[in-house]
Amino acid sequence: MEQQQVLQAFDEYKVYMESLQKTLSEPADAYKPIADGKWSIAQMVMHLAEWDRFIRRERLPHMEQGIHLEPLPEVDEFNRRAIDKAKTMEFPAIVAEAIEERRLLKEQLASATPGQWEAVFYVDDKEMTMGRYFEDLTKHDAHHFKQIDTFLT
Repeated sequence: MEQQQVLQAFDEYKVYMESLQKTLSEPADAYKPIADGKWSIAQMVMHLAEWDRFIRRERLPHMEQGIHLEPLPEVDEFNRRAIDKAKTMEFPAIVAEAIEERRLLKEQLASATPGQWEAVFYVDDKEMTMGRYFEDLTKHDAHHFKQIDTFLT
């Protein structure tokens, strides 16, 4: 995925997050599980925010030619902490945090040079570039947005 495409997708992420504020007229609706055994919208949004924070702090600074990045943290535990955090916050604050984390990530990505964008690095022995890595992130966003949209319709 090209750098400008990722940055555009990040702009669309912000618009989507802002739309959730308007769509969920009843704050309690944000905390209802989208299905049996599934997370709520608030928990999904916090999940996205926490992964953005992790990527910005722990991944992005090390995405350099030939680098082998550390394995992911224990994903289930990481996600559990994110969804638990969502239970302690008001939905507007969760959305604001998600927007801010993505803004900070976008700001760092916008300054990446073409050489940095195309540098090959490794995640769990999988060859990556920033373009591939952030294409996967936008697919992850789309997965959760589809779940949310299905629940809301």
